[in-house]
This record gives sequence, C-alpha cells and structure tokens, in this order.
Amino acid sequence: MAKRYAVFWGCQIPARLPFIEKSTRLVLQQAGIELVDLPGFTCCPERSLVSSYSEEAWILTAARNLALAEQSGLPLLTPCNGCYSTLKTVLGDIQDSAALREHVNAKLQMIGLDFHGQAVVKHLIEVLYDDITPERIRKLVTSPLSGLKIAVHYGCHMMRPADRLHFDDPLHPEKYDLLVKALGASPVQYETKMLCCGSNLGSAGAQPEATMMMRRKLQDLNGRADALTVVCPACFIQFDQRQYILQRQGERLHLPVFTYAELLGLAMGITGEELGLKEHRVGTDSFFQAWKSRTDVLEAIRNEIDLASLKRCYECGACVDDCPTAQVSSQFQPREMIGSLLQGNLDQLLQGKEIWQCLECHTCSELCPQKFGMEKVFTALKRLSLARGTAPAPLRGGIKGFLQTGKLGAIDERARKKLGLDPLPPGGEAELQKLLGLLQQDRQ
Repeated sequence: MAKRYAVFWGCQIPARLPFIEKSTRLVLQQAGIELVDLPGFTCCPERSLVSSYSEEAWILTAARNLALAEQSGLPLLTPCNGCYSTLKTVLGDIQDSAALREHVNAKLQMIGLDFHGQAVVKHLIEVLYDDITPERIRKLVTSPLSGLKIAVHYGCHMMRPADRLHFDDPLHPEKYDLLVKALGASPVQYETKMLCCGSNLGSAGAQPEATMMMRRKLQDLNGRADALTVVCPACFIQFDQRQYILQRQGERLHLPVFTYAELLGLAMGITGEELGLKEHRVGTDSFFQAWKSRTDVLEAIRNEIDLASLKRCYECGACVDDCPTAQVSSQFQPREMIGSLLQGNLDQLLQGKEIWQCLECHTCSELCPQKFGMEKVFTALKRLSLARGTAPAPLRGGIKGFLQTGKLGAIDERARKKLGLDPLPPGGEAELQKLLGLLQQDRQ
C-alpha cells in the first residue's frame, strides 16, 4: 500500500515553476508515495518578509496551515525549503511553549480550528532519505547517471535553524549528496557549497549583490560539474533564470540546473519531456551529451569490468600506497586513473602510456579487502588499448610476434649448445596458431 502524505507546494512552485510539481508527483508515485492535496492552504508564510511585518502574523499563518494538516491526520510533505523551515520552526515553537500554544489556539478557534501541535512536517529530501531510503532508490534506478558529476546546493532553509529542523548537519550536510550518489552520479565537493544563493537580496532591491553571490558559486563550479541540483524553488529561479539572464548579457556561464526529483525521474527512465525540462531557461543539452558519452564508455568496459566493483575500488583506495610503481613514479596514480575512467575518460586513458605501468604484480589483489584488486582494471584497459590499436608500438610488436610464432622470442640454439644443453623437443606453434585462429573467428 502506498504511503500517504498531505502535500504543501507553497507559492512559487504552482505560480512560477509548475514543472517542479509535475516531476515531484511522477517520481513519488513510482516510489509508492501518494500525495494528497488538502484545501485551504495559504502562503507558509515566507519568513523574512512576513515576520518583518508582524511576528504574530507569521506565526498565525503558519499555525493555520499546520492545523489543517493536523486535521487530515497525514504527515505534511513540502518540496520547498522556505516552507519547510517556516512550518517546522513555528511547529517547534508552539510545541515548546504552552503560553504560545494557548495564544495561537485562542486565535484559531475564532475561525473554527483547533491545533494540538501534533502535525508532522517533512521536507521532500527528508522523505526520500529517511522514508524511501537511498538503498531503495538505487533499486528504482534503471538508467543510472554513471560518470556524471553533480554539485549539490542545499539551500539555507533545508537545515537551518538546526535546533528546529533536525534534518542534517547544518554546516556539513551529506544526505542530499548520498541521494545523488544513489542515482549513480558523483557529488562534487566545492568551496562555496554552503553559500546562500542570494535570492532574498534581489527581493530586497539589491539585485547586483544577489547576482554576485549566484555568479560566485557558478564560477566555482566552472568545468568541475555537469549540473547543479537544488530543491528550493527560490534557489532554482536564482540559478536557472538569473543565470540565463547573464548568458543573454554575454557572460560565459553554462551550468544546467535540475531539481533532485528531475534527476531521479531521468534515472528512473522518465523522459525529459514528461518531466517538463523544456521549461528550464538554461539549456540541458550539455548534460545529456555528457550522460550519453559516459554511458557509452561504461557500456564499452562493462564486459571487461564489473562496474559496481570498479566504483567500490575507487571509493576504497586502501592499496594505493602499496603499489610498487606508484611508489617510484609520480606519473602512475592508479586511483585517479580509475576515477577518470568512471567519469568517462576512456579514450584519454587508452591513448596514454600510464596504464601500461601497472606491473600486474598482484600486490593490490592480495591486499584488497574486497578481493578485487586494481590490476583487474588496468588489465582490462590494456586489452581495450590493444584492440583499438592505441598500445605502445613495442607492445603491439610483441603481440604480433606471439600470434605469428606462438613465442615471445626465438630459441638461441648456439648458446644452448655452448652450455652443453640438448635440443628441446619440437614446439607446438602450428597447433597454437590454429587454435588462435579459431579464437579470432569467434571474436569476429
């Protein structure tokens, strides 16, 4: 049976970003979540504006919405950071203060409502992480975002004020990142990760400063991420619509922006058209091109290497310091090369000489806690390099000689005779060549 939540969309999503509602409904439906639209909701309300006008108006408006949710008997889910912070903060204030609860109820009873402080408020990311869980999301993924680098922007009000929200570490959060990882993508760590988007500066008439804050994050991610993911509608408007304005003014910025629900939908196999991605201002073509390119690369190596083991190998790295070549050559950085492979840089690796520096000495295999060993990766890359003709010339020559003679070197009969060694029995080169010929036919 589907789990049911009352849904609080807030103001911005229905008014300016209905495609966010569409994608959220689609993915939650596939995840077994039923959303119930309750009548009577108003603005949450937005804190910085309404509480500046009247703290009491801010509390009463939020309390009225909470009372409606409480009446339904359903937990309340919201995909908006601002709504989440407002509703959960006011809920906590009322729960902690009998005097405030009494005052609020006296006002609400005048319009026929009674609030007991039993409402449950959850953010969309909170429901995805705690209720659905990353493990189940991995099972729902049919088209993983493998090799893609996704930068997460949490937004200020998903975790703060921390004493009210209790969702994640307010300064070093990780749950959103782990949800991105569940899609097969790699979360990007970057300096301005926890920087505010600056949206409220624009609302206060300080648009140049708001733009400066947004630009700083985009420049920090330049060349480092395939996309930025947000859940807050105000943050989406800032990074998508405002970025588009800067593009039109000639700035060299281009970072596609997706909500998490959109990324999840794509990974579930829902098309961009169904999700409403055409409503984005910043084009998403570069994201899809990178996704296809890296998917093609991973398909090329899937027959050679187990991809799940490859990812675990990269995340582990326990044996890197024990690699004999890595100890003497700064050019051979096995973990970085495996990470590059996961990012889709197969051609670059096959054309370089570094993969051939793996000695296949089995040191990593013996030490590997996962019984995998980095050498398996380099053996597979060497095989692909030879197949594509990108291996170093001496190595290609060695393979050619082996296929022609069945040996890597001719017997030195004069040296053997000088040492008093008897001639060796005839070799089986002809038979081996026949066997290898059959193998070649099978491969064709």
